[in-house]
Amino acid sequence: MYQSEWLDIILIAGFAQGIFLCFVLWKKQRANRQALQYLAATIGLVSLLMIGRATFQPSFVQQFAEVIMLPDVILFLIGPLTYFFILSLLREELPTRAKRRLHYLPAVFHVVVVNTTVGLNLNGTWDFLDAKWILLIMFIIEAAAILSFLAYYLLSYRAYLRYRGAYYQKYSSPFLGRFLHPFFLLSFLLAIIWVIGFSYNYSMENPDYIAYVVVWFLLASLIYFLAYQAYSHPGLLELPELREENKVPAVEVSLQMVERLTRFMEQEKPFLDQEIKIGNLADALDIPKHELSRVINHGFGKNFFDFINSYRVREFINLRQDHRNEHLNILELAYQSGFNSKSAFNRSFRKEAGQSPSAYFKNYRPIEQ
Repeated sequence: MYQSEWLDIILIAGFAQGIFLCFVLWKKQRANRQALQYLAATIGLVSLLMIGRATFQPSFVQQFAEVIMLPDVILFLIGPLTYFFILSLLREELPTRAKRRLHYLPAVFHVVVVNTTVGLNLNGTWDFLDAKWILLIMFIIEAAAILSFLAYYLLSYRAYLRYRGAYYQKYSSPFLGRFLHPFFLLSFLLAIIWVIGFSYNYSMENPDYIAYVVVWFLLASLIYFLAYQAYSHPGLLELPELREENKVPAVEVSLQMVERLTRFMEQEKPFLDQEIKIGNLADALDIPKHELSRVINHGFGKNFFDFINSYRVREFINLRQDHRNEHLNILELAYQSGFNSKSAFNRSFRKEAGQSPSAYFKNYRPIEQ
């Protein structure tokens, strides 16, 4: 195993950081507890692996081989734990508890059979495996771990694409979970480096494990990246459910409440606030948030984001038609209308007007209220 003083310092610092992240994430209130549990478990395992690697002493192998090799079980746990975290974060339905246990069987088999067998042969308790067989088993373990990582990577990425597509069909606002895209790119890079390192070592008579330093570093970086994103962006833990079976049936709403909300939107223009939340609007109207949501969903047939953005689109059209604003470009007018990004504006305009802004103004016609 590759060792250096600087690597030990980095690993110990990573262990301390991981423990800190576990603590602050576990303390978060009003959050997606299921997603946090899987993320905290993953961070905890990575942190233990780091401190195990930092305190590794070659002289201990002969005596405690079966114990020293235990941290390698994370190779078979990182995939399912990350996958279940992604599903929980995206409000996807997880497999049943019994089926989830099946995902951990490779890790159990590794600890109970492979780790024990190899470890006891290394420390001399058993002697039916020579060095060549032990090395071959190590390569088989690693190959299985790579396949496991890739399989869960593909499952997680498919869930992400499915949710993102459904989100953009339902909402015009920017997708808060877009940070997962660079996460998947980095995960793919990790897999490539891992496969290259494995192939190189398999072809060498004396394996060189320095490539795995990069793999472990990227693995820890990916998990900590997820943790810091969840910590610094609370909205990520409150992504909406998009499953069709969760749709609420139509109900009657007060016409008076619909008219009151319409007057407030037209007179006070709260949609000009780029950071407006449904709770802010409910407080301004002095009504419960769930009541306001019901009025918007069933009185206007829209979700909150589309409801707000529809007023922003109409405000943009009014500003665009005002000759006093001829010196302003489209993006400046979009920001003045309450949008906070060009992509959100374009999606909302197409959703509300049925065409792009340039096409719309070639043949201007008012959008029906």
